Amino acid sequence: MSGRHPGPHNGDIHRQIADALAALVTDDATIPPHPYLSRHLAQHAAYGNVLDDAHVPPALLPWESSATVRRLLHRQDTPRTEQSWLHAWAALEPFLNGADATSRLASLHLAHHAAAFRRTPPSQLPDATRLAGSRVSPLWSDCAPPDSIWAVTDTRIEALALVTAPPGRPVLISGDEHGTVRFWRLDGAPAATPVHTDGGAIQHLLPLHDGLLAAGSTDGTIRILDGARGRLVTEAHHRPHTWVSSLVRYTPAGHPPVLLAAHSDGHLTALDTETHRLTDLDLPTLQSAPALLAGVQRPDADGMLLVIAQHRTVSHWDGRTLTATAQCDGRLRGMLALPQPGRYATCDESGDLSIWDATAPRTPVAQASRLHTGALTVLATATVDGRPALASAGTDGTVRLWHTASARPLGDAFQGHTAPVTALTGFTADGQARIVTTSADHTVRSWPLHGLPPRRPRPVWRRINAAAMPATCTHTRQPLLAVASEEGVRVWNIHTGRHRTIADGETPTALTWARVEHTLLLAAARSDAGITLHPLGMDTAASAPLPALTGHALPVTVMAALTHRSTALLATGSTDGTVRLWNLHTHEQLAVFPDHNLSVRALTTLDTADGPLLASAGTDGTVRLWNPGTRQQHGTTLRCGQHTINALAAAPAGLCTAPTIATAGQDGTVRLWNLDAGRLTAHPLHLSPDDGPLTALTCLRTPAQRTVLAAAGRSRIHLWDAATGSPLLQIITGRPTTSLAARHPSLGTTPASPCLLATGEAGVRVFRLHLDQT
Repeated sequence: MSGRHPGPHNGDIHRQIADALAALVTDDATIPPHPYLSRHLAQHAAYGNVLDDAHVPPALLPWESSATVRRLLHRQDTPRTEQSWLHAWAALEPFLNGADATSRLASLHLAHHAAAFRRTPPSQLPDATRLAGSRVSPLWSDCAPPDSIWAVTDTRIEALALVTAPPGRPVLISGDEHGTVRFWRLDGAPAATPVHTDGGAIQHLLPLHDGLLAAGSTDGTIRILDGARGRLVTEAHHRPHTWVSSLVRYTPAGHPPVLLAAHSDGHLTALDTETHRLTDLDLPTLQSAPALLAGVQRPDADGMLLVIAQHRTVSHWDGRTLTATAQCDGRLRGMLALPQPGRYATCDESGDLSIWDATAPRTPVAQASRLHTGALTVLATATVDGRPALASAGTDGTVRLWHTASARPLGDAFQGHTAPVTALTGFTADGQARIVTTSADHTVRSWPLHGLPPRRPRPVWRRINAAAMPATCTHTRQPLLAVASEEGVRVWNIHTGRHRTIADGETPTALTWARVEHTLLLAAARSDAGITLHPLGMDTAASAPLPALTGHALPVTVMAALTHRSTALLATGSTDGTVRLWNLHTHEQLAVFPDHNLSVRALTTLDTADGPLLASAGTDGTVRLWNPGTRQQHGTTLRCGQHTINALAAAPAGLCTAPTIATAGQDGTVRLWNLDAGRLTAHPLHLSPDDGPLTALTCLRTPAQRTVLAAAGRSRIHLWDAATGSPLLQIITGRPTTSLAARHPSLGTTPASPCLLATGEAGVRVFRLHLDQT
C-alpha cells in the first residue's frame, strides 16, 4: 500500500478503493490498522463521495492520523446519512493532540453517545453503540451539541476578518490577545506563518483592498498587513498610552476614502488607504472615552455619514456638525453599517439589538430585546439564502441571525461556545455562506448559513450549573441524577428515563444528596444564598420542601453531606468566605467557620480513626480541616502553593498509611497531602497534565482495589494510578468540566466498575470506567 493515490477528480476509483480498504478494518478498535488506512481511508472515501460510517468504520477512528476528518466533512456538497460516528470524531479532532489510541477510543465512545442518545436510558441503547475494547460504558448523557468546531487555539482570538488573495483565494485572518496575527485557509489549515507584532492584543481587523487589512491593538498602534502574503507591511500610526477602540473605512463627501481609527481617549485618526499616512480631514472633537465608529452611506447624497457611539450615546457627524441623536439603555458595545443606504445597527450591554435609519435617528426603526441572555458585544453582516442578514453574539456564548430591516430572528440560535464570543465575521466563499466565530473557550467555529433554520430542530440548550448523584448507586436501587440549570432542577431516573422537575423557576448554584434516617434529601443552593431541602423517593416522587437553611450572605458554591455520631450533617461553602455546618434533622445551624479570606470553592470529608473531618479550600489557596464534633479547626492551615484551590478529594483508605487528601489547583497541578499527627504534609506525588487550570477532582477505587485519581482541565479528564502517578486514561471532552464525582455500585457482594459523573456548563455525563482491563 504505497505510491501515489489517484487525484480527487477520479471519484469512481476512490470509491472502489474506499470499499476495498474499509473491508480490511476489523471490528476490534484495539487492533491498529495498517498505517495507510489510518492516513488515507477517510480521504479516499471523501473523494469517492462515500464518506460515511460504513466506509470509515468507528474502529478505525482512534487510529486515524490525517487529522482532516472535520475538514473533509465541511467540504461535502451533499452530506451523506450514517455519519454519526464521523461527526462525533470530528468534534473531538481539534483536541486530540498527544492522546493515545485507548483514550481516543473511550472519548469517541462517550462523544457519540452524547450526540446520538441524549437522555436515553441504557436499556434503550442499541447494540451498535458498543465499541469493542472501550474503557468506558456510557450510562447517561445530556450535553450541548459540539457544533462546527473549526480550530482550537492556545490563546484567545479577539478579531477576525476575511481577505481575498490572488487568484480569488479567500484567507481568514485572526488577531489574538498576545498580538499575534494568524492566516487560515477555509478548511482550518494554516495559510502562512503567523506574524508576531510584539505589541498589545489585536482587537480590530479591517479589510482594505488587494488583500491588505488594518489591525488595531491595545498598544495604540495601527498596523497594515498583507493578508495574501502573510506579512506585516508597516506600522502606520501609534498613539501612546491609548488603545484602538474602533476601525472603519470612511468616505467623506468630496474626499477619497480614508482609514479612520478611534482611540480610547476619544481621539480620531485618519489615514490614507493607499499610502497609509496621516491625512488632513475635518473630524469632530469627542469626549475622552473610547468610541465606536460606522461609516454609513447617505441615502440622498454623496459620501458617508460618520456615526459615533460613546457610552450610551449615538451621534452623527455630517462633516461640519456633531449631533447627539439617541440614548440607548445600556453601554454600547458594537456598531455596524448595514448594506441598505442610511441604515446601521447597534448592540449594547443590556442585550438590545437596534436598527437605525440615519434620516430619522431619534428612535430605532426596529429592535430585538434580550433574546440573548447576556450583553451583546459583537455584530457582523452575513448572507442567508442570498439575502443580507445581521449576526450578533455576546457573553452568553450564542450567535443569532436577524433580518436587517425588521430585526426579526432568522432561525434558531447557534449554540456550542461555552464562553463569551469574542469575534465574528460573515462571508461567502465557494458558493457557501458562513459565519466564523471565536470565543474565550479557545475554539474557532464555522457555521453554514444555507437553508435556515440552520440545523435540525432541537431544544434550546440551558447551561448546567450543577449535578449530583446519591452516594448509593446500585443495580437494585435505581440511580437518581439531579441536574440544575436556569430553569430549575430536574431529577432523573437514569435507568427508566423518567424525571420530575423541582425548584421550578429557581436558579440553583450547587446540589448535593444526603440521607436522613430513611429519607433521601436533595439539597439545592439558591442564588439568594439560601438552601432548600427536597425529600425524594427512589421513584423520583418529591414531597413538599423542608424549611430553608439561611445564614450565608452570598450564594453557596459547594456542599458536602456527612454523618457524625448518627447525626446527618450538611456542610456548605460560599463566596462570602464562610463554611457553615447544619443539622439536617433539626435544620439548625451548628457552626460558622469564617477563616477563609475569599470564596470557598471546595469541600470534602476525610475519614479518620477518630471520626470524619471536613476539609475546605478556596480562592485563598489554603486547605483547612474542621472537626464536626468540637466544631473547631483541626490542626494548622495548609498553604498548598497552587494558587486557587478549585477542588478537593479524599483518597480511599489504603492508599497511604495515613488519611490522604488531594488538591486541584489553578496552576494546573494535582497534589496529595497526608494527615500526619494532625497536620497535612506533602506526599511525593505531584501531577501536572498541562491542560490549563484544573477545575474538578475525585478519587475512585476499581474492583481490583486500584486507587485512581481523576482531574479535569480545559478540555480533558485525566485519570492516574494514585499509587504510582502513572497515567491510565484521558477522556477528551473539548470543554471545561466543573465537577467530578465517583460512585461505586455493587453486584451483591461483588464490587462493580465505578461510575463517574462529569458535569460542566455544556453538559452532564454518567459512565462506567473499566480501568482494570489489560
